[in-house]
Amino acid sequence: MDLEGLHSFATIAKEKSISKAAQTLHVTQPTLSARIRKLEEGMGVKLLDRGWDGVKLTQEGHYFLYYAIQMVSQFNNASAMLNKAHLLKFDLSLAEVTRMDRVVIGIDTGLSSRFVYPLVAELRRIRPDLKCKYVSRSSMLLIDLIEYGVIDIGLFYDVKDCRQLQSVHLLDDEWVLLCSEETYKGVIRKDDFIDVLKSDMFVLFENPIATYLNVWEALSGLFGSTPDKFQIVDSSDMMLGVVANGQGYTFVPKCYVPDLYLEAYPIRMIPFGSMLPALPVCIAYSESVQLGVPIGELQRRLLARCMPG
Repeated sequence: MDLEGLHSFATIAKEKSISKAAQTLHVTQPTLSARIRKLEEGMGVKLLDRGWDGVKLTQEGHYFLYYAIQMVSQFNNASAMLNKAHLLKFDLSLAEVTRMDRVVIGIDTGLSSRFVYPLVAELRRIRPDLKCKYVSRSSMLLIDLIEYGVIDIGLFYDVKDCRQLQSVHLLDDEWVLLCSEETYKGVIRKDDFIDVLKSDMFVLFENPIATYLNVWEALSGLFGSTPDKFQIVDSSDMMLGVVANGQGYTFVPKCYVPDLYLEAYPIRMIPFGSMLPALPVCIAYSESVQLGVPIGELQRRLLARCMPG
């Protein structure tokens, strides 16, 4: 998948015409069509429907457009930062964000609210002078970034083969069912709870692969079928806000739910580990990082902070 193909696809979607998009991009229509065919073949899905009245996005194309625009935008932002920092008077910022002596620390997006404070506290205790860059990404991406040497320390769910990493198991994160306090209190008899949820909307992450929301088997076991009404969210913060307002229920790893939300928002969290396997949380070093303590010691200190007593 190349940037040229992504830009071409996004331009066609905007212009709703291959001919107009070709004019905008200053290329011929055959060239533009060839780029889209190459993109579709690489992805293995059809992105555009072509007809006498122009082009329309397929269902897959409509879903992918958000990611295509985002990737093109990220490339353009990085390119502008690297090439135009002196014009934009960002020279100091560029020097700081690109310096090589910072330790890059990545935490899974769902884990960051629970683990960023204890991790930073321990790193400060171990190396008070440590210069760091903190990033939040999905676990699958974090593992790749550690393997490529982009991230020095990662805290993530063990969602793929990590044998190449110097990683240790931190804890097992259990699944919980989340619903609003209003929904929970509206059930007169606890036996009716399943029936109430069954008629409610399920809050589904837009990219379930990136958020490990593989709960269809549990839903089938709970209800005898899978939901047919959905709310779609793209982050754990969005999910918590939707659930708190009584707009649906969901299953998530427990670490996705900060104590702050349980205290401040009307959310009911119900343990549900019996129907879904726990998700191992791991911490890993790259080979180059030098903290002065072994990874097992950092693991012990983190557990002491996260689970006092």
